[in-house]
Amino acid sequence: MRTLIIDNYLPNSPQLEKLYEVICNATVHTVEVKESSTISVSEDFKYFDVFVLSGSQHKLAESGVFEAYTNEADFLRRTEKPVLGICFGHQLLCMAYGEEISTYDEPLEGFYMVHHVADDELFEGLGERFLVTQSHQEYIKEVPYDFNKLAESPNCPVEMIKHNVLPKYGLQCHPERFDDKHPAGIALLENFFKLASWYTK
Repeated sequence: MRTLIIDNYLPNSPQLEKLYEVICNATVHTVEVKESSTISVSEDFKYFDVFVLSGSQHKLAESGVFEAYTNEADFLRRTEKPVLGICFGHQLLCMAYGEEISTYDEPLEGFYMVHHVADDELFEGLGERFLVTQSHQEYIKEVPYDFNKLAESPNCPVEMIKHNVLPKYGLQCHPERFDDKHPAGIALLENFFKLASWYTK
């Protein structure tokens, strides 16, 4: 199983290095990285089995930003392979399916409680509520068409989503940013890759 991390960050961002390190530890399979700006509509991703969309310093509510990610959004609509959108990647997945971005007055930073509202293998080993790292100023208010809401929080009505047919997930949080006292993030990632392996057999 080969995983491609689509890098939405600015060049040389340390956040991408952290994401790559954690993803490599969460799966025993091959992990590669490709910058989003190098993706073309005609590019063939048949050699990759799983896709992780990184966060970003960019804000999708700002003029012209979503347009810069049009090729990635087109790919997200077309693929039937497992996808995990993280923070910005979650928002981009939602926008690719027609939803709009909303903005907080101040950014959220730190560990916040989320509540899963639907049963899913993604939550194996986790309780009904758990703490995850948030680092964002934009969020999604409504669940995209063809998706189901998996989790919510007092700060964000759509914390986690899943396509109702395909293995496409979006997480508003940063599961790669966890620690020993707050291990839910790595559990979410390990569960996702377990799910992905079922679809790629």
